[in-house]
Amino acid sequence: MENRKSEFIGKVKPSYLPGVTLSNLQEILPKFVSNTLIDGIKYFDTKLSGFSDPDSILTGVETRSSSPVRILRNNEDLNSNIIGLYPCGEGAGYAGGIMSAAVDGIKCAIAILRS
Repeated sequence: MENRKSEFIGKVKPSYLPGVTLSNLQEILPKFVSNTLIDGIKYFDTKLSGFSDPDSILTGVETRSSSPVRILRNNEDLNSNIIGLYPCGEGAGYAGGIMSAAVDGIKCAIAILRS
């Protein structure tokens, strides 16, 4: 949040495997993204005290956007034009979040079992 690269890991120890690389996200992300993250972290700290602790670690960045493309599949057995390829979930354009991606994955798994 201070627009500088972190130099050490403080009291919050990351559990992410294979590990973390300290960096300045404001150098990596577009300004509108990093500014929005900073605003969100500060706001959330008003709801959950300590959320913006200087030793906090932002381990990964996840967007709330869906795939801009859709890999076509037929409605009967959910195959694509390549038999045996079942496009599913958010990356294939059939979901808009983790829950709908999970449901679509289950639908494809059932279609595979029926084939």
